[in-house]
Amino acid sequence: MDTNARISRLIVVSVLSILAVVSFVKIFIDESTEEPTEIIFHDYNEILESGILNVALSENATEYCIFNANPRGFQLEAFNDFATAHGLELNVIIANTEKEAEKLLAEEQCDIIVKHTTLSDSCSSEPLLNSNLVILSRTKEISDTLYIIGMQNFCIKNKGKTIISIDNISSEKLARKIASGEISSAICDSALALTYQKAYPRLVIDTSICLARQIRWKTRPESKALLDTINSWLSREKETKHFKLRHEIYYSYININVSGKYYSGNNGQISAYDELIKRHSKKLGWDWRLIASLICEESRFNPNISNPSGAYGLMQLMPSAYQKFAHDSADISNPDVQMSAGIKHVDYLKKHTPETITDTSVIVRYVLMGYNAGHGHSEDAYALTMKHTGNPNSWKNLAKYMEHLNDREFYTDPDVKCGKYKGSRTVAFTNSVVSRYKHYRNLIIE
Repeated sequence: MDTNARISRLIVVSVLSILAVVSFVKIFIDESTEEPTEIIFHDYNEILESGILNVALSENATEYCIFNANPRGFQLEAFNDFATAHGLELNVIIANTEKEAEKLLAEEQCDIIVKHTTLSDSCSSEPLLNSNLVILSRTKEISDTLYIIGMQNFCIKNKGKTIISIDNISSEKLARKIASGEISSAICDSALALTYQKAYPRLVIDTSICLARQIRWKTRPESKALLDTINSWLSREKETKHFKLRHEIYYSYININVSGKYYSGNNGQISAYDELIKRHSKKLGWDWRLIASLICEESRFNPNISNPSGAYGLMQLMPSAYQKFAHDSADISNPDVQMSAGIKHVDYLKKHTPETITDTSVIVRYVLMGYNAGHGHSEDAYALTMKHTGNPNSWKNLAKYMEHLNDREFYTDPDVKCGKYKGSRTVAFTNSVVSRYKHYRNLIIE
């Protein structure tokens, strides 16, 4: 190779090396100067925009449960009132322990949690309630071993006690372990202890520990507007008779029987007809808890009830529906016959849902609208929705035009075939069934 060729080759290699170094440096600089990830704050305005308030609750008799087929609980009802006052839909997420709730809050899976605390901080609301820790025991002689959910700061006047902290079960399950005899004594909230003592009179409450606590709502540090909104609402709400009566019901009267057959924390039954509902719901392919919620809304699980319009039975079918969906010789006083006819009626409505409605949750609501209002009125709401929005896969749209069926401008529309109808009742009915179903799904085993 001559000298000129050797020099040319060296020049090319040098240039390529320089380019490689420059490329490496550019990549390094690009990675090092990458734009920081945008921090997205989820505060009150964002919650308003979404329309949903997500809260974490523990399943127990004072906070959140199903009793006699109805969602109950001081905290549930307080959150419901707060959500309603601010035009929000409440969504409840189960958190068995405060540790779980704190994790859900930190991960932005919920907006508010319930906190039992001795201290106030910048993320906690003003107190809703005052509370105490007590010892719940099976005998007057307190065991040398006491259990508690999560280690908390407290002092015990009785000396020589062993404290065992556990984090994997709820306070309700801990109290139930005492009632069943699995353990002898535990430290728990005074309201829960009183609830269990009322159901199981042999249980003993001992106040030899001294820790007063407050129950507050807690938000994330960045949710300052939400916290301000909570405190503003609480300052007014706590002075109302409604709030004070609720406090009496859950903390003084204690009208929830945790040993009752239809208490969610006991055996997970909703009604005496659960097995019947499960069997018939399989034919429809729907969650039996949704049908149970529909029945609760219609009859409160009374197979002998009738209304002035002539509707009768568990699923409140009209005589014309029984003629269509039950045999002529069938005894419609029989709950099995009532269920069979009712499921066939729901199936009919399901099969006559417009094909353009493809969202499963909207299909359910459309069927429930037809069940309450009659198929003709739900078709009218659908026709108006298509005419004015073109989007029937929106419960907000369908509900809006169902309500508009009571307005002359809309019920005189040539596309409306069944005339004037007070659709707000049907929207409320549908929302109630779906809301109760969500609570059943949270607390009742499938």
